[in-house]
Amino acid sequence: MEISQQIVGVNQRLGNTAVPNMQGTTRAIFDILTNPNGNSLTFFQDVQTRPYPFSNINQNRFEVGESLAIESIAFVFFEEGYSPGLALNNYLFAGNNAAPLLNLYIGNQRVIKDLDLSYSSCTLGNTQGIGTTNAVFTQAVFRLETPIVIPPQIEFYATLKFATSQTVTCGLILQGTGTLLNTQENF
Repeated sequence: MEISQQIVGVNQRLGNTAVPNMQGTTRAIFDILTNPNGNSLTFFQDVQTRPYPFSNINQNRFEVGESLAIESIAFVFFEEGYSPGLALNNYLFAGNNAAPLLNLYIGNQRVIKDLDLSYSSCTLGNTQGIGTTNAVFTQAVFRLETPIVIPPQIEFYATLKFATSQTVTCGLILQGTGTLLNTQENF
């Protein structure tokens, strides 16, 4: 099934028949949080309190006509003393026993359950280490086999739980094919 067909199908099952007339797009939404020495983070909840550059959406649901078929999930861990533009350090996946687990909820239904993110420290799928001249950074991108659709007007959030207490600034990026409100014609 094509991703565009999946977006249309999910929306039609919810009674939203206008989606085929919306503008298709590629979209990435993100939320950046700081965890002051705790065991979990909840992304996209209370996102209105984190303006850009800490988030690029102002509520944890899409407006009318907007939707997203998540094709990949990326994590970005910032070095201590984060400020926009600093080099990234994905140390949580390099063996400090954090064992992060991801859960994603759409409309209070869990659609990703306890996804073990330690995958990025091996060569599973499309995740692999990248060598640089100064350091080795680990990608933290998970490509979904089946896209997960977030329809308009449905709240969503994600949790990241750690096995050990962590002090971290972390960004979650949901990326994929989406729709935008189109009041005229598709381009």
